Amino acid sequence: MEITKYIGTSIRVRIPEKIEGVPVISIGDRAFFQTGIMEVHIPNGVTNIGSSAFNGNEALTTVAIPDGVTKLEHSVFAGCISLPAEVKQHIQQLIYGDIIEFGGYNWLVLEKSGSTALVLSLEIIESRAYHSPGGEITWEHSTIRQYLNGEFYNSFSSADQNRIISTNIVNSNNPEYGTAGGNNTIDNIFLLSIDEAQAYFADSSSRIAVNANGEVSWWWLRSPGIGSSIAAYVGSGGGIFIFGYGVDDNYGVRPALWLSL
Repeated sequence: MEITKYIGTSIRVRIPEKIEGVPVISIGDRAFFQTGIMEVHIPNGVTNIGSSAFNGNEALTTVAIPDGVTKLEHSVFAGCISLPAEVKQHIQQLIYGDIIEFGGYNWLVLEKSGSTALVLSLEIIESRAYHSPGGEITWEHSTIRQYLNGEFYNSFSSADQNRIISTNIVNSNNPEYGTAGGNNTIDNIFLLSIDEAQAYFADSSSRIAVNANGEVSWWWLRSPGIGSSIAAYVGSGGGIFIFGYGVDDNYGVRPALWLSL
């Protein structure tokens, strides 16, 4: 059975394991959307929780998620700003997978190779132009690359810098429009390319990212767009926009790096 809509009035909800003898195994899309609940206990038999099922419950502070739920969509608990940090971390791990802390940031592990890992910042760390003041540019000469490998890299401690691995970065042409990606580079910190954003995420929902205020936002890729004054990006719904947007616009930044574990 699926819970499709909460019609109760209690702010503390304990979903029953069975309704009229039928096991509850699913919570439907938007079932508890903006219902004002503060506490919810989900029974062990539930294996699926739909999109935006608990979205918008700003006062929600207690969530009991059964072990049978191993994957959540990004939007399931969006807007639940009162959840404790440890609950948010558990939810993030269910949504994104393996997450580690490094240098004061949380990082999503995209790939492991021996004692190293490719990681991407879990959240959008800031909003910044790909290249200021705009114009034709490639990743090699962009101001965002200069920032990531300069000011941002230097914000890490010496010990943390020693764990960041300089990496040969392939800057491929735009796969649809053929816009030149420029020379390959060696970077400590970089943005993902179109190909990497496609390869490392199972679907659009897993690419959705929020900023420090919990707001969903677009984020830059390092690949060029339809022209050399345009760069590709990931939209608020997690889709990859190969056409791109003007490099002088301020979009979200999600740094990536290879890290010694």
